[in-house]
Amino acid sequence: MVRIPTSTFTILAITALAAPQFSTAETNWPAFRGNGNSTTPLKDLPLNWSDSEGIAWQADLSGYGQSSPVIWEDTVYATSTGGDSKEKLFVEAFNLDSGERRWIKEFKASSAPKEVNDYISRGAPTPVVDGAGVYAFFESGDLIALNPSGELRWQRSLTAEYGDFLGNHGVGSSLVITPQSIVLLIDHDGPSYLLNIDKATGTNRWKVDRAARVSWATPLYLNHDNVEQIIVSSNGEVAAFRLNDGEKLWWIEGIEKNTVNAPTTNGEIVVIGSSEPTNTMAITLGGTGEISKSHVKWRAGQGVTSSFGSPLIHGDTVFLVNRAGALQATNLKDGCLLWERRLPGSTWASPLSTGDRLYFFCKDGSTAVHPLDVTRTSKELATNPLTVAEGDRVYGFAVAPERIVIRLAEQLIAVGE
Repeated sequence: MVRIPTSTFTILAITALAAPQFSTAETNWPAFRGNGNSTTPLKDLPLNWSDSEGIAWQADLSGYGQSSPVIWEDTVYATSTGGDSKEKLFVEAFNLDSGERRWIKEFKASSAPKEVNDYISRGAPTPVVDGAGVYAFFESGDLIALNPSGELRWQRSLTAEYGDFLGNHGVGSSLVITPQSIVLLIDHDGPSYLLNIDKATGTNRWKVDRAARVSWATPLYLNHDNVEQIIVSSNGEVAAFRLNDGEKLWWIEGIEKNTVNAPTTNGEIVVIGSSEPTNTMAITLGGTGEISKSHVKWRAGQGVTSSFGSPLIHGDTVFLVNRAGALQATNLKDGCLLWERRLPGSTWASPLSTGDRLYFFCKDGSTAVHPLDVTRTSKELATNPLTVAEGDRVYGFAVAPERIVIRLAEQLIAVGE
């Protein structure tokens, strides 16, 4: 794929209409996996594209990043890092319709790792956004809030406050947005913690100290039986914390290799993905205390695993993608494997369920689009190739009406007419 300089944009689909007005509930994509579950009611998202067709715009980013873009109304936000030691932190805003950069803000990292390589997170945490602006977190420990125009609202250095992040692979957990606050999990080889931070002021609403327990998974916010809670999947444990005060509501221990993909829910159960056989599980919500014997609905059978991408619940089926790029469909009721089929490649990004299709974004640039009633032998609706440079990959995406914005390390690609 030819990289397009930041100063110029190739608009392959010419649009003459003004940017449309969007409603908050259905059309914004405010966080990692959108609403936290990689689902959207939107229909008629782009179906076919390639390097030479179906591309609305492309934009080079100022640095390298593994985070997903987020969208609020007609603006796309993205984060990245630059410099030999990731000492430069970038937050950028782009016009959703045209790809024109609206603004870019650069900050100096308050701490930096000793080395930068493909096995250590590089701009990995995904930001969150709402009507008041964008909130960005970096593995340097810097937490930054900007208004929609890019002006600084508040800023913190968590490493300065609570100590450096320790571990071999950096920090990857993304921010979680709630109506009044943002939540952040820092589980690493040192003293760990879960923070609930007031969006308006940047101050802690509460901080739960945790023992060293490594995780790169992003927590899940949900409201069950009028109790707002944060579900945390971390090394060896899944637990729920009450959003109001941080009280630990329930937990399950003894889980292995559940530290990368995020929990997902349909409102009644939570599915935890793991790359360790028999450790992918479904948990019925509503329990208290240690619930391994009372609320584990099922554990998936041998051979059913979830790699980098998070599980996806659609109707009565749970979809998982293993390390080899096999799409596995399990029964939501009992976890039994229904069928398995190959995708064009393995995935880092999570799958997407829309109002009329399923999308699977392979790290090599191909995207497989399936009907909602996909089976082991059903025909794909489309397989869309994008050329990805050696060493690069598709890290994430965001969606809006008639748009999918795909994230590579140093570039955004918007598909749609």
